[in-house]
Amino acid sequence: MAQWRNAMKKILIRIVVLLAVFVVSTAVFSQLVNDETEMRTEDMAQATLPLVYMVYRDVEMNPLHGYVKPMAVTAVRDTLTPISTERDMSIRVQTFGADVSDIYFEVFSADGKTSLENTKVTNLTQEEDYVEASFTLQNFMLMNQEYVLKLQLKADGRDVYYYTRVVQQDSLHTKEYLDFVNSFSEKCLNKQEVDRLALYLEPEGDAEELDLSFMDIHSTTDQVVWGNLNPQIYYKSIPAIKELNETTATIVQEYLISAQSEEGYTELYTVNEYFRLRYSDESVMLLDFERSTNEIFNPDNDVLTDKGIRLGICDSDISFVTDSRSRFYAFEIGGELWSYDSSSGKMAQVFTFRQKEDSDYRDIYGQHDIKILNVSTSGNIQFVVAGYMNRGRHEGESGVAVYFYDASSGGIEEMLFVDTMRSYDLLKADVQEISYVTDDQEDFYLLLDGDVYEINLTTFETAKVVENMKPNCYAGSESGRYFAYLEENEAYNSRTITIYNMDTKERSQITCGENERIRMLGYMGESLVYGIAEVSDIDASHEGDEIFPMRTIYIMNEDGEVVKEYGETGIYVTDATIEDKLLTMTRVRKAGDGWEDASEDHIIDNTQETDSAGLTTQVSDRKQTERILLMEDASEKKTPQTVRSRMIVSETDRTVTIEEKEHTEELYYVYAKGRLDSIYENANTAIVRANELFGVVVDQDQNYIWERGNKKTAAEFSVDEVPACILSGTMDTAYLQEQLPDKLVLDLSGCEIDSVLYFVSEGNVLLADTTDGVRIILGYDQWGNVRLYEPGAEESYLISDEDALALFEESGNVFIGFLDKPQE
Repeated sequence: MAQWRNAMKKILIRIVVLLAVFVVSTAVFSQLVNDETEMRTEDMAQATLPLVYMVYRDVEMNPLHGYVKPMAVTAVRDTLTPISTERDMSIRVQTFGADVSDIYFEVFSADGKTSLENTKVTNLTQEEDYVEASFTLQNFMLMNQEYVLKLQLKADGRDVYYYTRVVQQDSLHTKEYLDFVNSFSEKCLNKQEVDRLALYLEPEGDAEELDLSFMDIHSTTDQVVWGNLNPQIYYKSIPAIKELNETTATIVQEYLISAQSEEGYTELYTVNEYFRLRYSDESVMLLDFERSTNEIFNPDNDVLTDKGIRLGICDSDISFVTDSRSRFYAFEIGGELWSYDSSSGKMAQVFTFRQKEDSDYRDIYGQHDIKILNVSTSGNIQFVVAGYMNRGRHEGESGVAVYFYDASSGGIEEMLFVDTMRSYDLLKADVQEISYVTDDQEDFYLLLDGDVYEINLTTFETAKVVENMKPNCYAGSESGRYFAYLEENEAYNSRTITIYNMDTKERSQITCGENERIRMLGYMGESLVYGIAEVSDIDASHEGDEIFPMRTIYIMNEDGEVVKEYGETGIYVTDATIEDKLLTMTRVRKAGDGWEDASEDHIIDNTQETDSAGLTTQVSDRKQTERILLMEDASEKKTPQTVRSRMIVSETDRTVTIEEKEHTEELYYVYAKGRLDSIYENANTAIVRANELFGVVVDQDQNYIWERGNKKTAAEFSVDEVPACILSGTMDTAYLQEQLPDKLVLDLSGCEIDSVLYFVSEGNVLLADTTDGVRIILGYDQWGNVRLYEPGAEESYLISDEDALALFEESGNVFIGFLDKPQE
């Protein structure tokens, strides 16, 4: 019996021990699991990269922001720095506490293919938070030709790169332009200078202006001096030269102002200004001026009203998305993403590059865009940030970041970062057109330089869905779920539209008849708009000036059903624009062998669901027009509870690098008002657009094709100077290009005579096909008379500018121009 008791005692002890071990093991395992799964967060890291300012005659200009890796030279076309005939240059580096130990400079040809000099800067001086350096470029630069300067700084042990274009040219009046811009902005903050400002402005109309978010050269002086806002300078402006030649200059600047509200709150505003200037008769003339102002959203400044969220003075183009129950309102304003929970009254600052403390000039560098992809019923947000990364994990990189915001924890997780060598200007349009995370959260789709990429969000494997799509040959739907492209990749000679569903990875197609051609006009929401034209009606003889008269316009929904068919007997649609739910159609009718304009027509899409959110305005004497984001259930409170997101720490590298690709086809880039406006396949369409915007046209190698306003007073050639192939009077561009290998032959059809005379000013004659036959344009004089030559005639002759305009317009403005190819 005792033996049995001892045995049972041992068993019980063993059971207790095992149970204790199990409990302890479970606790330890649970702790390990919790440690492993606990989400760690941190504030986004502060900005660390120095700023570089170019210095011209002791004036700071052209603020340069650094990249942490070398960029494609042709992809970072930004500022232009003039240099003297002695080729001396000065820079000022604002270190922000970084240890700047070495500075190197390298000079490239405009296309970035040739490095002409690579030298270490030896003349450095440091004073407090600034390093100043000066250096001299070697004697290899051609006058009036642009190059690219790359500055390489060693900051806290890592290399940082900065880029600016440089040009050596006399009589540019740079100092006068810089002084004018600085003086103009200062005068606008001093109402006693109103009379002097009035000399430069050209007010139009009698309508009362009540919007401080946008002003231009046609605004009243009272508006330009900020009405009753009474602001003060907060961060000073530093001019950035974008274009500069012997005739005109384009300068932009970005700065910060502050104002006091009636309640005593401090309001901050980001101001962007654009100047187009000319120097004449020893003074600077203001040719064009624009100012956009955006209030920095601050939820502590009584932003809740009985209508919704008061956004303040800002652009009308505010991006916002709500969840399906209209509880959460996500909106992007001033480069920041906010979300308001109408149920709890909490306002979340989801994403910002603005530093909460120790704010500086780097904070207002707005070279990024935010696109909201979706908002869930629990307030979670998926969004994309594209462009230059001001600070954080990817500071100094240019790319596309995909983020997930968890509303319950306030954490932001980086799902993916697409590293590119493309600038913000180039990334912006692509990301807005096509960027999408699939419903199953497995893949991200992105348009980049004509290619659509599918990137797996787990393995980060990358594949191209479609590649080398040409401009005007693709479009993305509003949600991003669908994109359509022309299978033949020809805007005016295609028979098939392919529609790709990114959630299902399925393709469907729309086709037309053998004697028809199909053209996409874009998406209205999720509905594709396209048109069909008869081949016999299409005139594509002049690339860039095609006529594509569509007999019928179709609107097809996401289920593949045609919900609208539009057509009118004898009327044809040649083009269309889509804004929100409105389709505006440009129309023509037949007139003999040609076409004549008909009135516009419109289609309103009533099939889309009406969003409960929207924008409205309120007007006050001090701030004039303020914009309000409407809500279904507006709050009675004025100030919400504010929370700020934190970045989720991850050890996983989620970066995918996409290299810059080589372009074999010619592309033409329109730059205007200090930024990239658009990209075209043909020079003539690019010139027409640049002429409207007072801009310039460059090719993919950054060679100038055309400049608005940079035309000599007079230019003329003799018949003896004209090559024989041009004297023959042929309008065959292929033949002319073959005969003139040192020149670029351009079809300029559709451009106005005043625009094409630029090519004469640059040193080449023009060919024109008129109702009187082919004519060679030999030149023009200071009164605008144009000298023409009929091939085979004995002498040339002059016609007035009015007669030239009438002749060429009646003939359809059909021109061929020539440019000397750049010197190697």
